[in-house]
Order: sequence, then structure tokens, then C-alpha cells
Amino acid sequence: MTLPRPKVLIVTRIPFWVLGDGERMRLLALVWMLAPRTELTMLFLGKLQAADIQRLKELRIQAQVVSSGTESEPAAEAAAVAREFARCDHEVCIVERIYLHHVRTAIPPSCRAVLDTHDLLSRHAESRRALNMPAASVTFEDELAVFGTYDRVLLIQSDEHAVVESRLGARALLVPHPVQFPQRPVVASGQRLGLVASRYQANVDGLAWFMSQVWPQLADVQAQLHVFGTIREVWDPPLDERIVRHGFVADFNAVWGCIDVAINPVRWGSGLKIKNVEALGNGLPLVTTSHGAGGLQEGVGSAFVCADTPHAFASACRELLIRPEKREVLGAAAYEFARSHFSPRRCFESLLEWILHKR
Repeated sequence: MTLPRPKVLIVTRIPFWVLGDGERMRLLALVWMLAPRTELTMLFLGKLQAADIQRLKELRIQAQVVSSGTESEPAAEAAAVAREFARCDHEVCIVERIYLHHVRTAIPPSCRAVLDTHDLLSRHAESRRALNMPAASVTFEDELAVFGTYDRVLLIQSDEHAVVESRLGARALLVPHPVQFPQRPVVASGQRLGLVASRYQANVDGLAWFMSQVWPQLADVQAQLHVFGTIREVWDPPLDERIVRHGFVADFNAVWGCIDVAINPVRWGSGLKIKNVEALGNGLPLVTTSHGAGGLQEGVGSAFVCADTPHAFASACRELLIRPEKREVLGAAAYEFARSHFSPRRCFESLLEWILHKR
């Protein structure tokens, strides 16, 4: 006897069909995983335009996507969720990110409530304060108070999951970002550094650090720097013919196929760095910082290079650019690391088990 698929509702403000940053890719992966296995409804707290609906069709989203048609005002958003439950008796409701916690009261007691955190705001604030930057006053205890009102809390990064699990136990689930790409061949003559980044402030800060502290040290190498993503909209590069700004490119093959050595010089923030996972998943050698390595600690030194000083970062980039045999070894290790740690099955197994079998 085949049981009916559970009815799952995801509530979000994230336009996941518009690619371009890790947050959207993370949610899109979750939707692709849940849609074939559940009766999935996406409640988008905002307005859907004709172009949005067309893009959803192109992405082959196997879910009902409905729009609240409201602006981002808490009472109106909670009312939209209540209307959706009046329409359909959903068994599981996933709230995307803590900033939508105000809709929690609209989820009936009969429905299992899930909070998908993406990252810890308290750690984000701590990392900014460490660099003497302005930061929100949110504390870990503040977040725990919110987490405690949900049946399950999803964490994307292993060390953040560990600290939440120590307080919430089994209610904390580790659900990282999955990757499933073919391994990229090494181009012996390749000398292209590449950064894929959104306009998020931490990315802008990291790129500014790289350009001022690291890039000048690579003047003796015949290297190019290729920058992909919406960071182009807020970054004004120096006049340098070696720098190529691509902007947002939807074709993953065009992006990762244009990179010989991936970099991520991010210095603050929280959560798992999606660009790092995707670089590893393509079998690309990666140079990042200790902060960028959050949640990937098992691969430091073996699957990718971690460097925090300008000299160390530049030296790692230089060696990988001029030594294709080292790129090949590190790229192969990166690919195996991603396959073993970030396969779709491994990333989503615990969440699927809870949704499908704890009914």
C-alpha cells in the first residue's frame, strides 16, 4: 500500500527562481529535493510577475507556487499564511529564515513547524565585531529562544549545527547545500583566478581586501581575475586589463568552466559558503580564508587551501597558477571531498526521514 505524500508548505520572501546568490541556490536545492517526494506548496510573500512564472516553468519546479500579493509587512504576511492553512491542511511548514518568525503564530498546532536558518545571526554579528565593524545586537540566546518554538531547526553548517544541537538535541538537523556536478578537467595552460559572488557586503569587503592586499603580489604572474555575479553592480574595479567582470551568468558550465583556481577571500559572516561548496563540487582547486572554511574544516589542507594573510593567500594562488600538476591533485581531492560530504542524499537524508516517516 502506497501512503499519500505528505503536504509540505514552504513560506519565503526569497525569489529562489532568480539565481545569483547562495541563499537562492540553497532554497532552490531544497525545493528540487522536496517537490518529487511531497505535495509541495511554495508561499511567496510578495508579488509574482509574468517573467517569474515563466522562469519557474523553465526550472521545472514540481510544486504549486502561490503569491501572497502583499508587501513585506508582518501582520499581512502572517495573515497570508493563515489563509493558506485555511485553504489546505499542510502537515509540515518550513519557514525560510528567522526574519519570518512573525508568521509562526499562523501555523496551527496540528502542523509540524520547521525553521530553516541558513546561518546564525549571532555568529554573523560576532565576526563583524571581530573586525571592529558595526554589528547587530542579536545574541545566541536570542536565537535559541526563537528556535525553541519549532519542531525542527535546519542548520547548513556543521559547527553551527553542533552548537545548536548541544542545546536543542535532535530538534537541530544538519542540512547542508548539496552539489552534483561533473568533475572539471585541468587545463595545463590555465591561469584564470575566479570569484563567484553576490553583492552581499561580506563579498564586497573580501574582494576589496584581495584587490588591495593580494592582487598586487601577483603582478609577476600571467594571471587573469574573472569576477562573476551581482557583485559587479556594486564593485568598481581598478583599470587593469587582467580583470574581467562578467556579472551574473545563469549557465553554471560557463561560470565554473572559465575558472582554473577558485578564490573566496571572505573575512566575516556566518553559515556555509555556497560558492566554496560549488567550487569543490566542480573539482576546482580553491583558496579561501579560515572564515570561508567554516563548515568545511575536514578539508583544510587536503581538499582546499586556507590562507588568512595577504602573503599566504598570494603564495597559494601563485603556486596553483604556475603548477598544473598541483591543480590536478588538489582538484581531484576537492571533488572527492564534495562527493563524500555534500551529495544530495547525505545533505537531505535526515530531513527527508523526519518528513516522510514521522507522520
